[in-house]
Amino acid sequence: MGIGESYPGLTEDVLEDYTTLTYLNKGEILYLMKKFYSIDPNKIQNNYHHRFEKDLIIKKFDVLQNNPFQDRIFHVFSSKNDDCFSFEDLLDLCSAMSAECPTEVKAAWAFRIFDLDGDGQISTGDISEILDRLTGCSKDRFYRLDAESKTKIANVILDEIKLDNTGGIGLNEFKIIMSRIPEFHSSFYFRRPASVRPGRKGKPLVRPLSPGSTTGCLYLTWLDGKPRYVLQV
Repeated sequence: MGIGESYPGLTEDVLEDYTTLTYLNKGEILYLMKKFYSIDPNKIQNNYHHRFEKDLIIKKFDVLQNNPFQDRIFHVFSSKNDDCFSFEDLLDLCSAMSAECPTEVKAAWAFRIFDLDGDGQISTGDISEILDRLTGCSKDRFYRLDAESKTKIANVILDEIKLDNTGGIGLNEFKIIMSRIPEFHSSFYFRRPASVRPGRKGKPLVRPLSPGSTTGCLYLTWLDGKPRYVLQV
């Protein structure tokens, strides 16, 4: 792994396994470990699988700081359902948000994030809350929609997207419609680090992960001559 890049538990074999099991390359994985390890080196040295609290993860990985779905991301990707992350939880998240991750896999993760009540359907209630998260007030904007407007938007989305009569959007429906919207793949992502390049003393030069142009965005696109809504995390 090179001078200065040895981390307890992250052996060459483990690193190779991670590149096989995720959509991340070695440079990206090493960069993530460097950031994760720096939260508290002693804890990682004592326990490679240590789980850091959400606030510590957010502080170190600023791509998560202003995301309106922050709580959902931690709920979905926390393997112990404790809103804490191990290094492997972090890898799962960054793998799903990688540009190399297939659209079908991204859609499956996105569905779990947007299924806010966990009932296996994205329904009117879920869409209304999603709209609240996307249009809620902040320091410099107050765009919260009223109940009537949210219901109208939710009905339009459901009428345009749902493929059966269950009253909501199921996982398979969601995968199908997302596969037909080219913008989805490029919106559900964290911008990947630059390719690893040789640096001084053989160390790779890797830029930090950074968010896309926006986080938390509902925008309109067109498919088969009809309007479609895309949610950007």
